[in-house]
Amino acid sequence: MTSLKQQLLDVKGGRNFRELGGYQTVSGKKIKMHKLIRSGHLADLLKEDQEYLRRYGLKYDIDLRTSFERNKQPDRKISGVEYFADPVFDEDLTNSTMSISDMARESQDPGWGYQRMLWAYTGKNANKAYQHLFEVLLANEKDGESVLFHCTAGKDRTGFGAILILTALGVPMKTIEKDYLFTNEVIKDFVSQLLAKEKAAGADDSLLATFRDLQTVQPAYFKYLLDVINRDYGSINAYLHQQIGLSNADLLDLRTIYLEK
Repeated sequence: MTSLKQQLLDVKGGRNFRELGGYQTVSGKKIKMHKLIRSGHLADLLKEDQEYLRRYGLKYDIDLRTSFERNKQPDRKISGVEYFADPVFDEDLTNSTMSISDMARESQDPGWGYQRMLWAYTGKNANKAYQHLFEVLLANEKDGESVLFHCTAGKDRTGFGAILILTALGVPMKTIEKDYLFTNEVIKDFVSQLLAKEKAAGADDSLLATFRDLQTVQPAYFKYLLDVINRDYGSINAYLHQQIGLSNADLLDLRTIYLEK
């Protein structure tokens, strides 16, 4: 399997830009390169990044953020790329844009950030957004043209989207979990710098722990998500059928489009 580090894209003005091509399915096939990209927001892209992504084959930009997030940090437009605002939540349940001082006012409970993240994964307004994401995926038939989907940090709403896509393509759950958790390695320096800055500004250990929970992913989040889906729907494949509306024919089409022959 392609190493996780090899899947990082060379984007200077952004975080967590990753190619999903190269992952192997349970049937032994691999996901095509230049077809699926997950990332954080595109607000800080440099001109060289925009050109890099254009040449990489980027065709669709699916923005899973709320209108507040989009207005605060609008994606840089890239020539030839079709943009879709596709909000998963009516509000930013993951608090990806919340400042450390806002967190202090919100709660002093050291477990608050952790519980907030678990809640975000099981929000009730996500189906429409992910249904539209799959509609775009099914329309992206030409080799070498990529769909990029993202939220603010590229870890929660984007992470769940990646779980659904990789499951639909037949990637083993252990591989999916590794992709999910790889965010922590990718953003490690960024989170460390933020924590050091806030500690120097007077944040206590409890508040720093809340911030860390909100800015990272954990195996417990992944397990909780799957446990809830298995409890409520029977399996993640059943979820894809019942909540996302994918038919067996859709799954076959997705595998034709995104898997190597």
